[in-house]
Amino acid sequence: MAGHAGTFHQRLAEALNSSTLSLALDRALPTFRQRRALAFQGEDFPALQADLAARRAQHVAQIPDLLERFQQAAERAGAVVHRARDAAEACALVGDLVERYGVRLVVKSKSMVTEEVGLNAYLSARGVQVVETDLGEFIVQLAQEHPSHLLAPALHKTREEIARLFSALAGREIPPEIPQLVAFARDHLRRFFIEAGMGVSGANIAIAESGTLVILENEGNARLVTTLPPVHVALVGLEKLVPTIDDATAILKLLSRSATGQPISTYISFITGPSRSADIELSLTTGVHGPKAVHIIFVDNGRTAMRDDPEFRAALQCIRCGACANVCPAFQEVGGHIFGHIYTGPIGLVVTPFHHGLEHISDPQRLCLGCNTCDTVCPAGIPLASLILSLRERVVARKGLPLPKRLALDALAQPALFDQLFTLASWLQRPFTDGPYLACWPLDHLTAWRRLPALNPRPLRRRLPAVLEPLAPLIPGSQAEGLTVAYFAGCLTDRLFPASGEALVQVLRRLGCRVLFPAGQHCCGLPAVNAGAREHARRLAQQTIQVLEAVPADYIVSGAASCVVSVRQDYPRLFADAPDWQDRARRVAARLLDFTHFLTEVARLPAGSLAVGPRWTVTYHDSCQSHHCLRLTHEPRWIIREVLGLDLVEMPESSACCGFGGSFSLEFPEVSARILRRKLQAIAATGATTVVADNPGCLMQIRGGLAAAGQPIQVLHLAELVARRLTAVASPPST
Repeated sequence: MAGHAGTFHQRLAEALNSSTLSLALDRALPTFRQRRALAFQGEDFPALQADLAARRAQHVAQIPDLLERFQQAAERAGAVVHRARDAAEACALVGDLVERYGVRLVVKSKSMVTEEVGLNAYLSARGVQVVETDLGEFIVQLAQEHPSHLLAPALHKTREEIARLFSALAGREIPPEIPQLVAFARDHLRRFFIEAGMGVSGANIAIAESGTLVILENEGNARLVTTLPPVHVALVGLEKLVPTIDDATAILKLLSRSATGQPISTYISFITGPSRSADIELSLTTGVHGPKAVHIIFVDNGRTAMRDDPEFRAALQCIRCGACANVCPAFQEVGGHIFGHIYTGPIGLVVTPFHHGLEHISDPQRLCLGCNTCDTVCPAGIPLASLILSLRERVVARKGLPLPKRLALDALAQPALFDQLFTLASWLQRPFTDGPYLACWPLDHLTAWRRLPALNPRPLRRRLPAVLEPLAPLIPGSQAEGLTVAYFAGCLTDRLFPASGEALVQVLRRLGCRVLFPAGQHCCGLPAVNAGAREHARRLAQQTIQVLEAVPADYIVSGAASCVVSVRQDYPRLFADAPDWQDRARRVAARLLDFTHFLTEVARLPAGSLAVGPRWTVTYHDSCQSHHCLRLTHEPRWIIREVLGLDLVEMPESSACCGFGGSFSLEFPEVSARILRRKLQAIAATGATTVVADNPGCLMQIRGGLAAAGQPIQVLHLAELVARRLTAVASPPST
């Protein structure tokens, strides 16, 4: 089938060069996101997510027992339950049933498990006609492709492409109007439901207490597939098992909202055994208007191995809503066929190694920017971002790092050597700089769409002394006066943007803080974490822990939100096998705050305390780690509007990724450029003269993009914005 042909880089180039793919994705994915947001208005999503995550974790732990209970209940209701260890066994079981019942035509409703095991190809090779009846599945079957999305199989197709497919099938022109395309599919497929000898479905939920399958849909085809043919066969992943109808209801409350933005799907079918009636003398008879036989095949195919892996068993909590793909910035640009294997999107990266082998995601997993957006929308609370990083480590352990990346990380992991190399590079770059940017023809593919900053010959570590006392005049109303604060700059601020670090230190001193700048600070290890270089990451993390835990400060403050998140989120995972280091990391994390939270939770600046001087219009970009991990939303806006007294204009999708992703923007410049283009368009729509963010990587990406586009919009770290307002404070508060 198409959709998986060629190498990863060939498929990536094809996706990037396809004008129809980008058009289709632009038509569909923003709509998914908007509908989901509306569906959860007024709902406490974090509470619902926590509840479902806890339930699903229990369900996964109970799978062997739930399977036994389901089989007993289902067989009491007249169904037959089978168990398949792998894809070949699942297909063979269906093949035996096809032969037993003399089936020559099979109609199917949407089922990713049948895609996973390759059922269509298996049956077709045995002379059995298989007809997909879900509209999206019908389209991709005609195109001889795999589904590109868990929920919307033909998401990658435009209506114009679908019209050509349908016209070729019909032998007449069918216009690219959606109602007419749907009408053709309805008319064409109708007879197959009647003529089929078997209907094959999946299931969204399997309730153990009653042996009931639950199937959600909007089209109505699943009801026809599971009722009109004389035999119904359902292929179900083990992870779909739940104990009770109450657990099923908890899933239903979140599944439709997360998947399609509906409070509830059009059709929800509860199927417990074959059709039956006792209307004649109360004598029970099966096979009335519905099927005479129901066979349920539970498919393992790597699920037990996933369950036995303490780190990855959480992936079995998935309810297959597809929300993670809808918010993924890379998926938005390249679609599912390149991003995943059979299962696509972030969850596809996680489960594919267990179903099909690690080799199928060794390249696609690199498309993850580590933005953590998928974590925030997953209704089952799966830590997808961390799991993808763990898979990346497994890929690196098997394949190794590319030589340039390995050499770079080898140097980074040795602070003294890195400092020497940095000094040398800052001198060697001089003939290839254009003001604050690099200008070198071999870098055209990186600098045509985003100017790259030159290495600063005077990094922050050479500008600041070890101790800086409070600086008058103090900011009026600061609650941080008298505190000792250590400043952890992070390598981007230190080496590329020292001015923003100086601004942050100035603000801390004007808050009344005594500021310490630990001389031994280097890199938190995030570049190595993102590369999947576990040992390099551990070495850098250990060095950072040792430096920061020795600092006699009330708080440790960083202006790099990604560094804060790495210490809090990545360190516990890196040291899962080293409890002592894990405890030390947690103690450091307990004192570590991002700059924004320090202003709002510690300094507690009152409204209007810096609202002096001219007003101008700014817009705010929520960095991925700030918004999705640190949960910063209203805090920076409070500072800008109320504390600084500036006019804030919200940009569309302010928390959408800017496309930096560390080395992602160097490895996949075309994808990064497209993501950045969306961000720059959103900025332009605000009419603001200043863009504010709190993460150096975002500042580098957006500043470089605006410079390449020739846009005279200044890009500031929040600390720089506050520092500029400080100049308008005429005198210290009276005592």
